[in-house]
Amino acid sequence: MNDAIFRVQDIVNQPVKQLKHTPEMVDVAFYSPGWFHQGAIKPDFNTVDVRKTQQFDYDGHQYVTSDLNPGVVFIGRELEFNPMTKYFYTDRLVPKKKLTEAEMLEINQLYRVIGRCEQQLDELQNPEPPLAKMQRLVATHKLIVEGFFGVLIVSLLFVNWRRKRAQTLEN
Repeated sequence: MNDAIFRVQDIVNQPVKQLKHTPEMVDVAFYSPGWFHQGAIKPDFNTVDVRKTQQFDYDGHQYVTSDLNPGVVFIGRELEFNPMTKYFYTDRLVPKKKLTEAEMLEINQLYRVIGRCEQQLDELQNPEPPLAKMQRLVATHKLIVEGFFGVLIVSLLFVNWRRKRAQTLEN
C-alpha cells in the first residue's frame, strides 16, 4: 500500500515548468490565496476514475501565477486541478501538471491497490465474529449450502434404508 501511495504522490506532484514573469506577458491570471483551498477529499479508491474529475481552470489563460510565486508564471494549458488526486498533493506552493491518459490510468490502478489494502487492513484490525462470518458465507452461497444439505439428507436416508434392508435380509 505504501508503494502505491508513494507512486501516486510521485505522479501528481511532478514539477511544472516555471518562467520568469516579464512585462511582455499580458495574459496572466492571478490566483489568491495560493493555488488550493485547505483540505482534500479522500477518494473512494475502489471506484473513482481520476480521468473524469480533471479540471482545466487554467486553460483559459496563457500564463498563471499566484501570491505564492512572485515573479514566476506557469503555462496555463500545462496545468490541471483534480479533486480526486489533491489528497496526495505534497507541495501546495505550486500548481499541478496536467496528467497524461497513461498517468491517470496508472493512478486508477494504484487506487484499486490502495482500496484493497485498506480493506484487508480493516479486516485484520476488526475481524468479523465467526458466527457472523458463517451467516454471511451461508447467505452468499445459499444454493450450494442447500444443495449440500439436500445431498447429505438423501445420503443419510439411503444409508438408513440400506441398514434396515440388511437387517431384514438377516432375519
